[in-house]
Amino acid sequence: MNRTDMGVSMSMVVDRSMMKDKVSGGIARRSGADRAAFEAASDRKIRVLVRLDTDLESARIQVGGTVTSDNLRALYAVARRTNALAPGIEILVDLSGARVTGNALDDLKAVERQEHLPEASDPLHLACRLRILDPVAA
Repeated sequence: MNRTDMGVSMSMVVDRSMMKDKVSGGIARRSGADRAAFEAASDRKIRVLVRLDTDLESARIQVGGTVTSDNLRALYAVARRTNALAPGIEILVDLSGARVTGNALDDLKAVERQEHLPEASDPLHLACRLRILDPVAA
């Protein structure tokens, strides 16, 4: 993390393999099982970058990380907000830098065909022109 405050610059690096032992105040390493569970949980996160065309005729949502049925709602929220900037624009969801598990890709393809986000993600059910760029096969 970087923070600049009144001309002071500070950079901090956090070692995630270390954690504070609250009982003794010492530092303890995560056990193998705990570390694997931590890494698996953080691997299920997605990263998105939204790029808008200067004419607001199209947008691109680049997705990284692992897309699952559980975190698909977050991607729908980004698509809904992007669509709200310029309703009806074509939104390319670029999954080429992501892994997609479970039924998430099928759900995205269904949204692409219907041209509407799921009602739970967009109660107004506005038209949303998604185009899905499939993930690269591993």
